[in-house]
Amino acid sequence: MNIPKIINLRKRQQIGLAAVTFLLIAGGVAFALLQSQAKLNGNSIETDSASLVISPNDITYSNAATGYKFAHIIPGVQASQTEHIFLRNMSVAPLALKVGVPTAPDNPDGVDLSKVKVILSPYDMSSHTPQTPQSFSLQSLISPDGSGAVNYPGGLSPGAIEEFDIQIAMDADAVNGSAAALSNLDFVFTGTAASNTN
Repeated sequence: MNIPKIINLRKRQQIGLAAVTFLLIAGGVAFALLQSQAKLNGNSIETDSASLVISPNDITYSNAATGYKFAHIIPGVQASQTEHIFLRNMSVAPLALKVGVPTAPDNPDGVDLSKVKVILSPYDMSSHTPQTPQSFSLQSLISPDGSGAVNYPGGLSPGAIEEFDIQIAMDADAVNGSAAALSNLDFVFTGTAASNTN
């Protein structure tokens, strides 16, 4: 028996086994790095639009309408005449409603604006009757940046029209004198896009 040859053969077998083991490990690592990609190309992002328009007669709608002269108010006794406005949602999204006044009106007679009431009543167009009125003090609605705007209960679905009765009233102690007047009073109705199920 040639012992050196046997030892040499065993060394070669060990080296071969090590080489096979290395190849198997290397093959496993190479297999783990295999990957495939699928792409979603050419995307764009856009929002729903918010478009609220107003009308005095449910015929002609625009972004602004001529206001009314609210008269014959007796503080603490009698509110003004009732006028009507229509708000229409031209958006594809529902709109939550706010009402505000961007700047204080001209007030030469020193009327206490916290005691001037703006009364809004949604109008049921099917039964032609006003619903529960909501009353806001004029002072609470005034804010140049819109932060004073008051959330109006409910909202408008896409394409929907809401009619409102609007009146002005004053508390008995709102005026100190024989008469008073306010002018240059703008009401701003804001529609903010609300949740829309897709």
